[in-house]
Amino acid sequence: MELLQQFIQPLLGADGWAWARAAAYLLVGFLLRNLIMRGMRKYVDTHTHPHKAILFKRAISYIVLFLFVIAALSELGFRSGLLLAAAGVLSVAVGFASQTSTSNFISGLFLLSEKSFKVGDIISVHNTRGEVISVDWLAIKLRTFDNLYVRVPNDDLIKSHVINFSKFKVRRIDLHLTMDHKTDLGALEKVLFALVTPRTRYLAEPKPLLFRNQVNTFGIAVQFTVWVEQSDFFEAKSALIDLVINAIQEHGFRLVQVNAVAPSPDTGYNMPYP
Repeated sequence: MELLQQFIQPLLGADGWAWARAAAYLLVGFLLRNLIMRGMRKYVDTHTHPHKAILFKRAISYIVLFLFVIAALSELGFRSGLLLAAAGVLSVAVGFASQTSTSNFISGLFLLSEKSFKVGDIISVHNTRGEVISVDWLAIKLRTFDNLYVRVPNDDLIKSHVINFSKFKVRRIDLHLTMDHKTDLGALEKVLFALVTPRTRYLAEPKPLLFRNQVNTFGIAVQFTVWVEQSDFFEAKSALIDLVINAIQEHGFRLVQVNAVAPSPDTGYNMPYP
């Protein structure tokens, strides 16, 4: 370093040499940050919860860069003690000025401890449904099914109902049918059960059920319920609609109305989940 200083300092001058050292610290900081992130990425991603992994990697990145920025400023004549004190005072002032951000940050810590969802899960919040693509200190990012980008502050997640469609391995399909008043429901039940029993994509436990909901002016409202693997939910639901409609037509039943929905928190039957 001294030999390099002897050759370069006369060319740049004292101030130029200080700026060169500061730039070198910043360059080393960025390179070291990238090396550390690359080295720890494989371990963190495989041994840590995805939610924690993202926050942990970003925290390490910010800490490394902060230390080298302090070192670079010290080379320019700033005292590190004064810089740290100023940073502390500034952080307090910023904290008072940005209470919303502070609330989002604290809410993010609660979400981290709860493990309510992770990157890749399908969730619904504020009537917005999408895939979690990023979990940050202040907000999460969603990609909706029509490929829209949605940012949801962490504070909103703490205060709102969040539905996680990917939390459990199995999921229920509810097929609501309105049949003609003259329908033999016992015969209909046998036909519907025969559809799903030999097909392994529809689970035997919990077993499929046919509920008699009500009788109205249109007909008899029933609910056909089956369970499937979470990963196969959408394809299984579409296939089930085709199977049921074809079977009803083949066996001479008269269908008035059909509607396929997933169970919601405030509707449906209080059935035990596996």
